[in-house]
Amino acid sequence: MVVTALLVLIVACAPPKGTPVAAKSPIPSPTPTPTAPLEVTTPPFHAGEVGVDYTPVDLAATGGVQPYTWTTSAGVLPDGLTLSSAGHVSGTPTRGGGFSFTVQVSDAGGTAASLAGTIGIAAAPSASLIPACARACSVEVGCADVCGTFGTLTGGTAPFTYAVNPGGFIPVGTHLNGLALAGTFTQRAQYWQFTVVVTDALGQTTSITPTFYVFPHVSMASGSCVGNYITGCTVRLPITGGTPGATPTVQLVSTAQNPNQGCWSPTATTPPSGYGLTVAGGYVTVSIPARLINGYGAVWTLVVTDKSLCGANTYCASAAAKVTIGVQCG
Repeated sequence: MVVTALLVLIVACAPPKGTPVAAKSPIPSPTPTPTAPLEVTTPPFHAGEVGVDYTPVDLAATGGVQPYTWTTSAGVLPDGLTLSSAGHVSGTPTRGGGFSFTVQVSDAGGTAASLAGTIGIAAAPSASLIPACARACSVEVGCADVCGTFGTLTGGTAPFTYAVNPGGFIPVGTHLNGLALAGTFTQRAQYWQFTVVVTDALGQTTSITPTFYVFPHVSMASGSCVGNYITGCTVRLPITGGTPGATPTVQLVSTAQNPNQGCWSPTATTPPSGYGLTVAGGYVTVSIPARLINGYGAVWTLVVTDKSLCGANTYCASAAAKVTIGVQCG
């Protein structure tokens, strides 16, 4: 009887079927408290080069509430590079130039921090012939250093190395110095041709193939100019060698007595009034006028300069040529 009464009491105290039962309210999770202010600690970005895989940069931050999310908030990264939400910068640059941008990190607590950055992207290395060597570099035997430049280099990342491909022919007396030949051109030839491979610090290469035409050094023949009171005298002294297309000039370096016997004053060596000394058509022409009462006799020393560089601020010049002049008096 006691058991039956207890059961009735329990049933009587139970809520009727269908009566809603209040659920317990969940206890909210506490918001994490940042240990320090959010701050970007990424080191400076490094430079890159078109066509070379960019060494990845992993952005970093401290403080705030992890996890972090990274974005570019201003400007643009170099073409070909991307920034992942995890802060990974990578890719292969496709265009050279300087790029400025701002990266931003946002944390789980809703705060953000940013950092301005710049990345310089160099163009791929490229070598080209200078205009004077577009067809071939024209050089004269005896030229030292100044006439050896054959190309220019743009783009790439220093330092650069230069090497001549096997099988090329560098002019005798010279050696490679960047995109130039140093030394003295000592041997003529119809042409010398070789290929130079340039390699930059990131392993990219470019090449250039110059051709050098090396011509004999300019020279002038010696000769004699002999005449009389009625004719005066004229002599043409041939010029040989030199760089084609150069405009030569002639200089009277000195005068001396003519040791031969003649009807002229042996001490009157200064050129007479009306004399001629010209360059044209591959010749130096010396002329002494007619009707000189006292005649004229002397030995002239002449030098021809062809206006091709043979040294720093020095044009190529011939060896001295002698002209023995003897015009009898009237």
